[in-house]
Amino acid sequence: MNVDSLTNFLTIEYADASLLRNSPQQNRSRQSLETILQVCGQLIDESGHAGVTTAEVAKRADIAIGTVYRFFPDRIALMLGVYDYMLARYVQIALDAFAEKPAETWQGAFATLVESTVVARRTIPGYKATHYRILADDENQGKYQERTRAYVDAVVGLLSQYEGVPSGEAWWARVGVAIELSRTLQRLAFDDSPEGDPGLLEEAVRVPVDYLSSHSADA
Repeated sequence: MNVDSLTNFLTIEYADASLLRNSPQQNRSRQSLETILQVCGQLIDESGHAGVTTAEVAKRADIAIGTVYRFFPDRIALMLGVYDYMLARYVQIALDAFAEKPAETWQGAFATLVESTVVARRTIPGYKATHYRILADDENQGKYQERTRAYVDAVVGLLSQYEGVPSGEAWWARVGVAIELSRTLQRLAFDDSPEGDPGLLEEAVRVPVDYLSSHSADA
């Protein structure tokens, strides 16, 4: 099974990546950055995105606030860093799942992506909230759209290796719709239960797969 589109997704450097002031080279710096991002997830779970401030992150992480600013010059850069961190952790869960059990069909591949998202929601602090929009102002929506397009590209690339899968702009758009359908059903599932309502989680796979299947004849 070819998962290059997912591994390549993990290497993307966005235009705003320069907001990360210093890319950590030493192990200690990498650990500090990891701690900062993990603490952000914990704070998001506890008090929402509004509770994430550089001062509170530094206090919770037991590090100097200057260490936070060394990586992130402002709160916007910090929240984008959290978003990318969460998404990368989810994609790694999916890659591990495919390594353990390669998908034999595009339907199976899509199901594994959904199941990996569910695992991320259950195990990664802050993921359930961070998986959606975390900065409400219009000025930053382009940054999220860029990330969304990149993820849809990765999923389209993953599915394209299977026989009978369409291509082209219309199919790309439908994959994007399928991803959003699944996310919405997952959100409803976790609104009903901390572990996710089983029936709704099944629908989070079935509904988007059925939707894409209805258009697979467009190949």
